[in-house]
Amino acid sequence: MPNLTRRDLLLVSATLLAGACVQPPERLSQTTPSSLPPEFDAWNREAMGMLSDALNALRTFDVFMAYRVTTAASNSRTPHDLDWDPPNSADWNEATHVVQGLHARADQLFKAVTSAHLDPSLWREQRALDENVHTLLDLGVILATYRERLDTLPPGDAASVAGLLDRAWAQWTDCAARWDLSRAEPIGPPG
Repeated sequence: MPNLTRRDLLLVSATLLAGACVQPPERLSQTTPSSLPPEFDAWNREAMGMLSDALNALRTFDVFMAYRVTTAASNSRTPHDLDWDPPNSADWNEATHVVQGLHARADQLFKAVTSAHLDPSLWREQRALDENVHTLLDLGVILATYRERLDTLPPGDAASVAGLLDRAWAQWTDCAARWDLSRAEPIGPPG
């Protein structure tokens, strides 16, 4: 066994410590977001547009639900609840229009993404986007079901569809998270 001096031991320790502290170079992914073809940007913009439209429709349905809960015939109203006005007709018509067309729009986008002939190295990104778009199809179904159920409600009854509205919000939140969106709004002075 070789005779190590204190200096040799210190040099070996310092070399090992320096080697352990060095970060390995980051692995470059095969595709970076900037190297994606322009179709991905167009598809993402279309999906975000659908999410924005669905968010506005859901907000209109929330106003309608609050109105239905606070009507005089409602059993869920407490004496301290304030009266709500129904959504205005323009908002209601727009929400209905969005809900009636959302599934078809999502289906069209889904078919565009799945049938696109892209570079084979982009299959992971294409599949991920395909899965994300598929959640929009589910959102379209839930919103259409909710809107259809509203037409059959007796006056003052809102409790029977509250769970369906909650499911629609949960589905919207799941979809929006896939595009890093939320329904939170900034509070404070415009700027």
